Amino acid sequence: MGAKTWGLDIGSTGIKAVELTRTLRGYRVTQYAYLPIGPLNPEERREKELEGLRKVFPEGEKGKGSLILPVASHRTMVHRLSLPFQDRKRNRQVVKFEVEPLLPFPAEQAVVDFYAPKQKENGNTALVFAVPKEELKEQLALMQEAGLDPESVIGEAMALFWMVKNLGMSASGALLDLGHEKTTMIAWEGETLALVRSIPIAGAALSRVLGQPLEAGTLEDRNSPEGARLSAAGQAAVSTTLGRLADEVQRTLISYESAAEGHSVENIFLTGGGAGLPGVERILSAELKRPVAILDVEEKRPSLLRDVPQEYHNMLTVALGAAFWGTVEEGERINFRQEEFISLRKARKMKTRMTLLFSYAGILAILGIAAFSTHLYLGEKRYQYLRAEVRREFLQAQPGVKNVVNELQQMKELVREEKARVDALGGLADTSSPLEMIRELSTMIEPAWKVRVTELVMEPEAIELAGEADSFDTVNRLKSKLDRSALYKEVQLKTAQASSLENVVEFKFQMKRGI
Repeated sequence: MGAKTWGLDIGSTGIKAVELTRTLRGYRVTQYAYLPIGPLNPEERREKELEGLRKVFPEGEKGKGSLILPVASHRTMVHRLSLPFQDRKRNRQVVKFEVEPLLPFPAEQAVVDFYAPKQKENGNTALVFAVPKEELKEQLALMQEAGLDPESVIGEAMALFWMVKNLGMSASGALLDLGHEKTTMIAWEGETLALVRSIPIAGAALSRVLGQPLEAGTLEDRNSPEGARLSAAGQAAVSTTLGRLADEVQRTLISYESAAEGHSVENIFLTGGGAGLPGVERILSAELKRPVAILDVEEKRPSLLRDVPQEYHNMLTVALGAAFWGTVEEGERINFRQEEFISLRKARKMKTRMTLLFSYAGILAILGIAAFSTHLYLGEKRYQYLRAEVRREFLQAQPGVKNVVNELQQMKELVREEKARVDALGGLADTSSPLEMIRELSTMIEPAWKVRVTELVMEPEAIELAGEADSFDTVNRLKSKLDRSALYKEVQLKTAQASSLENVVEFKFQMKRGI
C-alpha cells in the first residue's frame, strides 16, 4: 500500500468522506463514509457535524495521512485575471491586489489563491479563487474542535476538476454537480479548467418534484422511468425546475463558447446527489439539445470505487476529487490555508526542517575547519577524505542537489532561503515578517484614500514601496502614518510627481527597518 489521502466534503445534507490509497495497481478508495444530516438549526447542525466527524475520525488526525477539505462553490468567488509575471511565487504576492477591485469587500477580509497550469503562467489568464476569512475561520474551528487539522482547504470546483482529470477525460466537456443547495458547473478544455460557476438552482427542488409518487399521467416516456408517468402537476413542476436550470446552463455555455478562445463543449456529465433522481439526464438532454449523461466513474476507473456501493458513487464525487489533491502538479494546486490559517502541521514541518538545516550547517562548518587543518598538517590524502565527508553530509541534507560546487556556501544559501520562508510565516525570526509588514501597510490605508501599490521591494535592511495616489495630500498622509510605525526607523519620500494620467500622483518611499 502507498500513501493515503482523505477527502472530506461537509455538505448541506450530510458528511461525505473517502480515503484514497495508492496501490501497485493504481488508486483505490479503501474507506468511505456518508452520514446524512437532516434540516436543523445552526446550533443543532454544528453538534450533528461534530458527532459525524468524530464517528468518521474517532482518533482525530492520528494516522489519517493528509486531509483535504473543500469549500462549497457558493461560498467561493471566482474571477478570471491576467497574471503579470511568469514566476508563480511573484504572482502569488500580487494576486490579492489584482483581484481586489472585483471583490465585494476589502481584500484583507479574504484569502486568495489562483489556478494556472504551468504552460499558461507566462502572462496568461488564471482563475482566481477567493473565500471570506470568516467562512474559512468557521470551517477550521469545526475541524479543530473535532481534533482535525486539514493539510489543505480548496475550492469545490477544483475538487470536481481534479476528479475529471484523474478519470482521463481530457476532451472538452462540462460537469454539473447537482447538490442540495446549488448546482456547481465546471467546463474544461483538454487538461485545463476553463470555467467555474455556481447556479442557485438546487437538487432539493428536484427531489421535491421527482420524489413524489408516480402515477399514470401525461409526461413523455423520455422524462420518466419505463411504465410510470408523473401527474400533470408533477410534469409542470419538473418542466419549470429543470427548465430554469437548463436556461442558466445554456446561457453560460453560449457565453463560454462564443469567447475569443474558441472553447466548445462536446458532452455534459451529471454528478452529485441530484444526479440519482430518475430521468434527470434525459430531461436536461432534451432541454439543452446536447448529450447529457451521468458521470460513470466505474466505467472510467473500474477498480477505483470497487468497494463502494453504486448508490454512493455520485454523492462522493467532491470528496473523492479532493482526495486526488496530491496527484496534481504543485503549480496547479489551490490551498486557502495561508497567512494566519496556515496548517499547524506544515508550520511544524517548516521549523523542524529549519532546525535540521542549522544542525547540518554546524556539522559542515566543523568538518570544513577540520578539513582545512588536516590539509595543512596531515597531507593531501586525509584532506580528500574529509572533503568527501563534507560532501556526504551535504548530500544527506539535500539529496536532490545535482550540482555541488561549494558545499559550505550552498548550505548557507539553503539556510538563508529556509529562514526567509519561516520568517514569512511569522516563524523563528526576530525581525518582522513580510506578511506582517504588508498587513500593517493595508491597515494604514484609509477607505477614502485612492492608493494603488505597484511595486514592493523588500531587502534585509530596507524596503522600497512605489505606487499611485489620487493627490499629494494622500501621499503626505501615508508618509505620516509610516513615520509613526514601529516597524521603520526612517522613512524617506524619494519621489512624488504628477502622472500623465489625470488625478494620479506617482510616489516612491524608502523605509529602513526598525528592528
